[in-house]
Amino acid sequence: MKFSDNLGSPDTYFKLLAETIPHLVWTTDQNGEADYFNQRWYIYTGCAPGESFGHDWQKWIHDDDLQRCLANWKSALESGEGYENEYRIRRHDGAYLWHLARAMPVRDESGDVVKWFGTSTDVHTHKTLLDEREALTTAIAHDLKSPLVGTNLILDMLASKKLGELNEKQHELVTQILASNKKMLTLLQSLLDFYREDLNTHNLTMKSFDLTALALDCVSDMQVQAESRGIKLRLHSEIRDCFVPFDPLAIRRVLQNLLDNAIKFSPEGGEVKVHLSRRGDNFELVVEDFGAGIEPELCSRLFNPFTQGANGRRYRLGSGLGLYLSRQIIEAYKGTICCESELGAGSKFIVRLPAKAKI
Repeated sequence: MKFSDNLGSPDTYFKLLAETIPHLVWTTDQNGEADYFNQRWYIYTGCAPGESFGHDWQKWIHDDDLQRCLANWKSALESGEGYENEYRIRRHDGAYLWHLARAMPVRDESGDVVKWFGTSTDVHTHKTLLDEREALTTAIAHDLKSPLVGTNLILDMLASKKLGELNEKQHELVTQILASNKKMLTLLQSLLDFYREDLNTHNLTMKSFDLTALALDCVSDMQVQAESRGIKLRLHSEIRDCFVPFDPLAIRRVLQNLLDNAIKFSPEGGEVKVHLSRRGDNFELVVEDFGAGIEPELCSRLFNPFTQGANGRRYRLGSGLGLYLSRQIIEAYKGTICCESELGAGSKFIVRLPAKAKI
């Protein structure tokens, strides 16, 4: 006798699992009308068994979240694809806690949806921490960045002798303080970008745009910076009308960061190449410089937070966040980014994005 023989029908398995896992579990029919909630739902909400069936569960969703919740649920029902959304559910004591809801359809042999199985997971602590972190970045921007900007304006006036003559030693000290303050301001801005962009990677949009046109536009924007150091910046694309469903602003940020690094670490009068192609199921974007190169064992570490390239041959730990944020963006779209380098022969940063991603 099999172990399963002692447990009865598959419904027994499902109910056992639904009552065991630490989530709110629910099911609906093919039309999206709720027909089951596990015991944890009733304990959490305080409602009576069966009270949430049909569309009555909506009474426990926060008013500010309900319309978005219903719109996303309607879209999932119409498309027959997986459902995911975040909204607040009212607890039995009246408190609203954030939950992450996910649901998948069950299909019959003909491929028609016959049922939906879903869970709602408490993510309130995580959401609260994100909100607190965002509030902290706002405080940093106001309480630290603004005074630094004001101080630098005064130091600029002193250094330019608009407030009177300075002797040689005084001018040297003011210039050193100004340079130090500017570095501090750059570091602060990098930290703000880090926290803000790290949050934003969870809210990337999907919009069809021409990747070739975007790459050409980015190269054009960076030409002045390249020409100021006598560097040739060139784009070669093997594809035309390369429409992809990603966030164009996010992909632009990635490419601009790679171009900025390539120009920064290229020798005067050098060259930077950008190459766009199709490789199987991926679009491949390569930014190549011919600078001093990087030790191969350090390449993967460049994508960790606070790793920065130094002027010259070696890379060192620092305040660099651009490559970390670039990796976060690319991986959010199920892509990859890596570095290939050889000392004395330059570096290649390679971005691969799925060509068949869904909008």
